[in-house]
Amino acid sequence: MEQKRHTVSKRNTRSSGNRLVTVLIVMISIVLIACIVVLSPLGGYLTEHVIDPIRNCKPQSADKQIVSALKQQEELLSQPTSCPMPSIKTHEVITVDEVPFYILQMGAFTNVSDADRHADEIMRMGAGGKVYPDGSVYRVFAAAYTDENSLISVQNQVRADGFEATPYITESSGLKITLDGDQAAVDLVKEAVNVMNRIPSELCTLCLAFDKGDLSEKDLNHELNLRKEDCMKAAEKLEKIKGNEISSIMDLLKKYAQNISTFLKEHDTIQTEMLSGNLKHLQLSVIIDYILFFDRK
Repeated sequence: MEQKRHTVSKRNTRSSGNRLVTVLIVMISIVLIACIVVLSPLGGYLTEHVIDPIRNCKPQSADKQIVSALKQQEELLSQPTSCPMPSIKTHEVITVDEVPFYILQMGAFTNVSDADRHADEIMRMGAGGKVYPDGSVYRVFAAAYTDENSLISVQNQVRADGFEATPYITESSGLKITLDGDQAAVDLVKEAVNVMNRIPSELCTLCLAFDKGDLSEKDLNHELNLRKEDCMKAAEKLEKIKGNEISSIMDLLKKYAQNISTFLKEHDTIQTEMLSGNLKHLQLSVIIDYILFFDRK
């Protein structure tokens, strides 16, 4: 019995070895056949037209999906959003300082009719001739300057010609404006205040340049048109902003624009020798409105 079992074991071992050899021979045969096919012209054809398309099929499809997704995302980002940007709220108090002016005064009257009559005489002489109501007194102004030296120089010349002239210097006062709202609206108010403060001073500069012959009539008209447009644009921007002080600034800018517009319309009918006086009249009209803005309380 023991010898028989030993014989069966040997037979099983021999059979397993034969199967392993068979498997190895089959695998080697497959590899050899594959190499022959790949290296042959038929193998190149199969690789190019069958194997490569199958191998590249899925990556190409994935790339197309990625490109399509990126395009859709780009289109969405390029479309305008319907959600408005949040406005920036602010609380700010700005101080508006009045610009001082040095004005040549040609007389002071308690009766407005006398003041108007004297102002007309001053205009015929080529000066500004503008009446400024100062309480119970009506002052007649001839010209205005932004520095004291210019005022003294003209005053001495007028007195040398036999006319009484005294200086009138405006007191510098301030105004505080409380601003609550969007930062954009606050910036518009600041811009309007800047225009309100600089226009009277710039008219003084234009008058002086025109009197010295440094500014032609054509250039004068051009400069005045620019100032008128600045006033109109600044006033328009304030129309939707609420507040009593804001409304007062807007009204003052509109007065500036109206005064300049009136002068420009009358320019062609004004005689050349009277042009300087009318220009000073415009200058004084704007400056008086400016003074009254700060003194209205």
